[in-house]
Amino acid sequence: MKITIVYDNKIAKDIKRLKAGWGFSCFIQTKEKNILFDTGWDGDILISNMKLLGINPKDIDLVVISHNHWDHCGGLARLLNLNPNLKTYILYSFSKHQKEEIKKRSDTYEIRKSSEICPGVYTTGEIEGSLPISKTRVSIKEQSLIISTIKGLVVITGCAHSGINKILNSANKLGKIYGLLGGFHDFEEYNLLKDISLIVPTHCTANKKKIMNLFPKSCLEGGVGYQVDFQD
Repeated sequence: MKITIVYDNKIAKDIKRLKAGWGFSCFIQTKEKNILFDTGWDGDILISNMKLLGINPKDIDLVVISHNHWDHCGGLARLLNLNPNLKTYILYSFSKHQKEEIKKRSDTYEIRKSSEICPGVYTTGEIEGSLPISKTRVSIKEQSLIISTIKGLVVITGCAHSGINKILNSANKLGKIYGLLGGFHDFEEYNLLKDISLIVPTHCTANKKKIMNLFPKSCLEGGVGYQVDFQD
């Protein structure tokens, strides 16, 4: 099983023409399926980065969208135009119009509860969190992925608006967590990371420097081109 970050705010690999952009996406290769988690904002950057990293959009079997913010689902239309055979996993809480448009272009599944979407790959289901907007807090729902590897579970987040604590609680029900990769948003409960062997904070992690300083042996920065391979 291999994970490759294909869209992020920073570039990790020295490959000419790779581009950074505000948003997140990673490509996950398992024995059974090729999965794209989120699509970043700019579909052209997404597809260009994938091709430079040796990933053919037509080889993707399914795409999982963590939440409906533009920087995580903006590239979806471009991807679906290139691969009309995709299965798309979105949240039940997406707007009616957004769901209708996605369903026109792909075989679409609406996620509400935690479930196995393919062998060894699970969604946390919709987990509710909130965002501060204009001195109030607005509810938002988000899903993360939990992947079984030979080293333990790897949790992949979009922005973690729902809270790293809630996401890890969901994953802990399935086994021991080895890795955590993705956006951590404004996460500050650092003690929750002390037993995690691989920590890769990416796009929208407000306290990335603090996390990297606290966990120098287990924390890596990530970025476009970052890869982690779990041989099995």
